Amino acid sequence: MVLVPGKIQINEISESDINKNKVPTDETTVIPYRDWKKIQKTSIVYKIPIEYCKFRVDNGRIATQITTYETSKGTLDPNSETAQEIISSFLAKSDTGNNEILKKSLARDGQRDPAVITADGFLINGNRRKWALEQLNKANPSEKYKYLKVVILPGLNDPERPTISDLALMENDFQLYSDGRSEYSSMNKTLTLFKNVKKGIPLEEMLRQDPSYAALNDKEFKKSIQDFKKKYFRPLELMNEYLQANKIKNNFVRVEDKWTAFQDMSARVIDQIESERGLITYQIDENERGLIKAAAFNIIKLRDHESVDQRTHKLMSRMLKWVEVDKKEVLKIGRIEDPYESLADPDERFNKWNDDFNEQIVNSIKKLDNLSERKKEQESAINRLEDILQKLNHEELNFVQLKRMQKNDIPEALRISNFIQTSVKGLVDFLYYLDKDDKFKIETLVEEFNKKRN
Repeated sequence: MVLVPGKIQINEISESDINKNKVPTDETTVIPYRDWKKIQKTSIVYKIPIEYCKFRVDNGRIATQITTYETSKGTLDPNSETAQEIISSFLAKSDTGNNEILKKSLARDGQRDPAVITADGFLINGNRRKWALEQLNKANPSEKYKYLKVVILPGLNDPERPTISDLALMENDFQLYSDGRSEYSSMNKTLTLFKNVKKGIPLEEMLRQDPSYAALNDKEFKKSIQDFKKKYFRPLELMNEYLQANKIKNNFVRVEDKWTAFQDMSARVIDQIESERGLITYQIDENERGLIKAAAFNIIKLRDHESVDQRTHKLMSRMLKWVEVDKKEVLKIGRIEDPYESLADPDERFNKWNDDFNEQIVNSIKKLDNLSERKKEQESAINRLEDILQKLNHEELNFVQLKRMQKNDIPEALRISNFIQTSVKGLVDFLYYLDKDDKFKIETLVEEFNKKRN
C-alpha cells in the first residue's frame, strides 16, 4: 500500500486485480469528478465482476448505522469479509421500499447508469446497485447479475489520483444534490456533511454543489451558510449532547427517529432562550437555561407519551408556552436526574428511568397543556372583544356618516343598536360578577343567556 499525503489510500494488489478483470464496454460517460463535468471529459465504462467491487465505510446513506456500530463495537475494516457483510445488512435496512423497486428495475431492464469505484474497487456511487445485484443473484443465479458497470477513478500512478475531499465532493454531487433532491435522510445528510467538515472539507465548498445555493451572491451565500449550520448542525450537536449525557455517545441509531424533535428543540427552544429578547419575553433567568434544556432532553427521553402527543417534536414546539403558564413545573421536569447512571446496559438504564419518571413527566405535561389551553381561551375572549370594539369604532360608524343614512333604514339600525346595548350590559354584569367570584349571580346570568339563545 502506498501512502501519499492528502491522497486516498489505494491497495496495489486490489488495483492490480481490478485492472486484470475489467472489460471495456462501448459506453462512455461524464462523472462529477473535479472539473471533469465542466470540461465534459468522458470516461470509459467497464464491466467488472461484482465481487471486486466493495462497499465503503464512509457511506453517507448509512452514516447513522456506521457511526453507531463503530462506537460500540470497534472500527470496521472495509477489506474484511465481515465488514462487507455488516455494511450490506445496513444497506438492506436503509430503504426497504426503494430497495425492492431497484431490484425489480435491475431484473427487468438491467443496469442503466454506471457506478463509480476507486482504483482498488471501493464504490463511491452504486452501493445499492451492488447490493441489489447480489440479492438477485442469490435468489436466481444468472450471468447478468454477476457484473457491475463502472467508471474507475485514477489510480496510484496517476497525477489525478483522488483526495479524501475529491471523494466527499463527488458523493455529494451524486447523492445529496442529484437533480436537486436528496436520496439520503435529512439526518444522514447532516451527519455526512458534519463528518466531512471535521475532516477539513469546507462546508462552503460542499454547499456550492447544491443547485439551491449555486445562484446566490456572496452576501446571500454567507447568510445561507449560517442558516444551514443553525438548521442542521446545531440539532446534531444537541443530539450529540443528549447521547453523551445518557452515556450512549455516537449511538445515533437510538435517536434516528427523533431528528425532527431535535430540530424543533433547536429552533423553538434553544434559539429563544439564548437570545436576550427570548429571556425577557418568557421571563427566564440566565441560570435557568440549563434546566429548560434538561427538561427538553427528559421529554425526548420519554418511552411513552402518546396520551399527550404521539410526536415528540410537537412537544418541543409547546415548551415555551408551558414556561409562560408555569415555569416552575417545566424546571421541575428539568431537575429529574438519572439515578441509574452506573448501569452499563443502556436499555436497562432507559427502561428503569422511564419506569420511575415517565408517568410523572406526562402528568406534568397534561397539567401544563391544561394551563396553556386555559390561557389561550382567555386570550381568545379578549381578542374577540377587541375585534368588536374596533368594529364599533369604525370610521363609517361616526355620527357624520350616520346622518346620511336612508330614512327607512333608521328603525332597523335602532333595533340593532338596542340589541347591542342590551348585550353589552349583560356582558358587563357577567364580567363584574366573574371578577367578584359571585357563583350564584354567574349561574343566574348563564341561565338567562341560554334561555335567550333558545
